[in-house]
Amino acid sequence: MPSGAEALFVPAAERLTLALGGALGAIVLVERHHLRELTRRVLFVRWRTWLVTAPIYGAAVMWSRWGALAFAMLLAGVASWEYARLAGLPRAYRTALIGVGAASLLGASLAAEAWTAVQPVALLALTLIPLIRQDVRDGFRNLAYTVAGYLYLPMLLGFFLLLRERVAGGPGLLLAIGTAVAASDVAAFIAGKAFGHRALADRVSPAKTLEGVAGNLIGAYAGFALMSFAVPETVGPVARAILPAAIAIGCVWGDLLESLIKRCADRKDAAGWLPGFGGLLDRIDSLLIAMPLAYTVVRWTS
Repeated sequence: MPSGAEALFVPAAERLTLALGGALGAIVLVERHHLRELTRRVLFVRWRTWLVTAPIYGAAVMWSRWGALAFAMLLAGVASWEYARLAGLPRAYRTALIGVGAASLLGASLAAEAWTAVQPVALLALTLIPLIRQDVRDGFRNLAYTVAGYLYLPMLLGFFLLLRERVAGGPGLLLAIGTAVAASDVAAFIAGKAFGHRALADRVSPAKTLEGVAGNLIGAYAGFALMSFAVPETVGPVARAILPAAIAIGCVWGDLLESLIKRCADRKDAAGWLPGFGGLLDRIDSLLIAMPLAYTVVRWTS
């Protein structure tokens, strides 16, 4: 673990347990009329997935640099594979997306300057695929979707590593951000289910409501407050006040963006292997947008 991460472990585990217990209590309250079939309800199935994924995220945040890098590469690889299926990309483009994405994340882990330098090289490398294949029929279409996938997944996931490695106290900050994202999503789902009736963007995501967005905001502040002990002192009061709002915006934005991708692909979920969510891309869509927004807030206010 990096210096200082050991001190975060016990209080983080305690508060994570509190958060999961509180979420389960809220789910039981919302589903009180369906308790006999509670284990089959979407909210409970999602909670069961959170029970597994939350400790994995926490371990990746507090583990070594190489452990965090491996975690980010795994997320990028699986999510890129799911995205490539949605976009109908041939195998060569899928392989290139995953490989170039791994190189980009390595740069983010080693140095911000290396990560910045990788971006134009990565994009140029992707253009070689249709040229080498002489794909005059679908080459530009496939290249466009591959570049979009690279910008959407590996590049945005690079901010996970930038926050961890290039911000003082990064592991603690990531614990707070991850908890705020999870709480924002949970609160949005519950608020939308209990009170939602005004659609936010019904053509993109019919289930997304303005009441759910209010839940996003409340949940982000609650989750951030729960892990506020882990936020480094270098993050000043202005950033602490703004960050949860930026995270909530990222959660709504990320959810709508992924819904748009699935709508264009005529798919309900990115995949079907992750209980309660569909695929990994369905699980991390909020985090993808929240992390660069959080990084920008911290950098601008420090």
